[in-house]
This record gives sequence, C-alpha cells and structure tokens, in this order.
Amino acid sequence: MVSQELAKFILKTDYQNIPTAALQKAKASLIDSVGTMLAGAKEDAGSIIVRYVEKIGGAPAASLVGHKIKSSVYNAAMANGTMGHVQDYDDMSPTLIGHPSISVLPAVLALGEEQKISGEKMLSAFTIGIEVECKIGRGTIPQHYENGWHPTATIGIFGAAAASAKILGLSEQEIIYALGIAGSESSGLRENFGTMTKPFHAGRAAAKGIMSAMLAKEGFTSTPKIFEGKAGFCKVMAVEYDENKIIDRLGNPFDVEDPGFTIKPYPTCGAAHPAIDAVISLSMEHDLKADEIQQIKCGTVPIGKDVLVYPKPATPLEAKFSMEYCLAVALIERKVGFPQFSDEKINAPEIKQLLEKVDMYLAPEMSDLGYRGTFNADIKIVLKDGKEYSKRVDHGLGDPVNPLTEEELLGKYSDCAALALDSEKIKRSKEMLSGLEKLSDISLLMDILRG
Repeated sequence: MVSQELAKFILKTDYQNIPTAALQKAKASLIDSVGTMLAGAKEDAGSIIVRYVEKIGGAPAASLVGHKIKSSVYNAAMANGTMGHVQDYDDMSPTLIGHPSISVLPAVLALGEEQKISGEKMLSAFTIGIEVECKIGRGTIPQHYENGWHPTATIGIFGAAAASAKILGLSEQEIIYALGIAGSESSGLRENFGTMTKPFHAGRAAAKGIMSAMLAKEGFTSTPKIFEGKAGFCKVMAVEYDENKIIDRLGNPFDVEDPGFTIKPYPTCGAAHPAIDAVISLSMEHDLKADEIQQIKCGTVPIGKDVLVYPKPATPLEAKFSMEYCLAVALIERKVGFPQFSDEKINAPEIKQLLEKVDMYLAPEMSDLGYRGTFNADIKIVLKDGKEYSKRVDHGLGDPVNPLTEEELLGKYSDCAALALDSEKIKRSKEMLSGLEKLSDISLLMDILRG
C-alpha cells in the first residue's frame, strides 16, 4: 500500500543516510523560504493572519516570524506559511507544479521549536517532507492541477504531515494514520490565485499537517488506503494517476536534487519568469523605451495562459499573476522586485499604457508541453519604427538548469529579511542558517527571527 511504503521511507530516512547533495539543495530552499516568510511578515495578508492568531489565542509554544509574539504550534505554522507565500517568492517544483517548501517548513519550524530539535534534525525532517509531497505529485500531476486544485495546499499537507511525523517520532502505523487524516483535510483551489487566500493555502496545509501527525500520535485512526482507495485522494482529486510513481523512486533520487527546485529571482508567479528574463535582457541590450513600443508579443505554455489571469490588475496580488503587468514593468524599470508591486506602480500611466500593448498567446510550438511545470517563453518586441527584437527563454534564472549562485541566494535572503529584521539580526540569522547543521536547538534561531 502507498501509505505503508511512505511510512517506511519516513521511518528509515535520517540525516545520516540522505545524500549530501540532496541536503545541500534542501538547505538552500530552507534558507530561501525563511527569507520569504520575513518578506511577507508585514504585508497586509501577513498582518491580518497575525491579528487573527492574536485574537483566537494559543499557548506561546512557537514563534511568528517577523513578529514579537508566540502562539500554538498550529497557529504559528498557519501564520508563517501564509506569510511565506504572500509575496509568491518561494521556491517551485516542476514535479509538484507548486511550491514545495512553504507548506512543509512552517510545520518544521513550529513543531521543531516546541520540541527544541537540532538544526540537523530540522534539515532532515524538512528534506523528508518535501520528498514525500513531490513524489505524491509525481503520481498525480498534471491531472490534479488541471482539475483546479492548488498542489501547494492539497499535496503540501502530506509533506507537512510527513515532516511532523518524523519530528514526533511516530510509528509506522501512526504515520499511516497521519497521512489518512491529512487526505481528508486536503484542499485549496486555484480559483483563489491572485488573492490573499492563495498564500493562506500554504499556511493551512502546514498547520493541518501538524494536526494530522499530532492526532495520529494520540491514537486517532484513518484509512490505510488514502491514496489508492476507490474513494481516496488519487481517484477523487486526480482521476488520472499512477500510484506506483509515488513510491517507486522514493529518495532515489530525492526530488530536490533531480529534477530540482527553482529558487525565484522575482516575487511573482513563476509562469512569468522566463518572459521577464527575456524582456529585461532585450530592454537593456537595445536600450528600449516605453514610448517606442508598438507591441510586446509573448508566446507561452498552456499553464501560463491558465494561471496568469489578470490582464489589467487592480491590486499588487493580481499584478503577480499578470503577464501583461510583469512585462510592462520589466521593460520600463528593467527589474522586478518588491518596489514594482505597489499601488503606485500599478496605477502609473506609463505602465498602464504599455501593458495594453502586451499580447500573451499560447505558442503553437509550446502547446504540446502541456502542464509540466515548465514556463518557456518566446518574446518578440515590435517597435513603432518597424524594428523587431526576439528572444526565447526555456530555463529562467533560478531554474535548476540556470540556478542562483550561493551569493545570489544569500543576497535574496538579506533583501527579504530587511523587511522585518534589523541588520544585526539579519547577519546572525544568516550565519545560523548557513551553519544549520551545527545548531543545537532551533529555538535559538527562532528567537532571532521574531525580530
């Protein structure tokens, strides 16, 4: 049975038998995700979820990143996961067609802080969690995604439950129960993309993953066939699936190593990234100006057409899911960062005029790529004087084929952390994260991350 095989994998896998390369890649994603939590701590969605947590209360067991408060492990995971996804700046997995780390790491941080686990155990539990969710994605994607589900939430909960089970030391039977409980708590719809509810998906998945493991540890039961059962996760939420693909390559290799994760260079939906790369490159190379542009033609893949659904965004969150906006601001400002997603920029006349000239279409030569978690883009910029400039990008910056350097990763972390921490705490947290394996108790790190 699938749950039994997953449980055996979780039980037998420890820091010592995870390949070094996989641990290194996972650590990079872990650092990146802590940064995105800090980046989202003061955003509207982050502030609202923190106020909600304060109102409902909870024993002060775990830290809310970027805020000087603690709450229950459930509440902390929910808040930190929401904050970590609100900028849409966290890593991506082509296997999952989603964000693997931000549903798992908040559970590891919250439960790990309460349990006072070491940095080594934190990294191994996180690596196990993201491996489990990605392999579930391998067996159910792309159909699950095409049906309208948001895998960061719906599959991420299993990763959070797996990591939590590892931290709590659950038995094989208890892990099976935890996965079964998580299956009934799995939800998250793509219709909410471009709203505050999308990042909330990640927070709820993290929190419910903890809940599933904690209930199982207390003896709460569930089906042992949550994946392969005739009314189970795969049949109901994917329809077309291959349950063998979930278990036949568990840890061999770890997904974080192969095919690897994308660490984002821009705080926007990843489906726009290769196109942004192309437009920035062409704009800089030819010194393009907005008033010279007749049209920006953007050929994209099917998933790009389906998720970038705001041609005329009205809010910063909608702008993150607008190819038109992203390319307009990329050409004019030649960068796409936090300052580019503000009400001021969205309402700037020059940007509003240019986005009207962006034509996003399904490129015929890319139509057969389907939903594979790749975001290829073919850009043609036509000037009013008839000149044309073209560029195709298949692997954007941050892609496993075109990864960020360690310096770029840590630079991104510093930029994110600066939105919530002072310079000394940025320095100390970066040192702790870089030397995570030597950390005896992650609560020392969490104390700093509260700001």
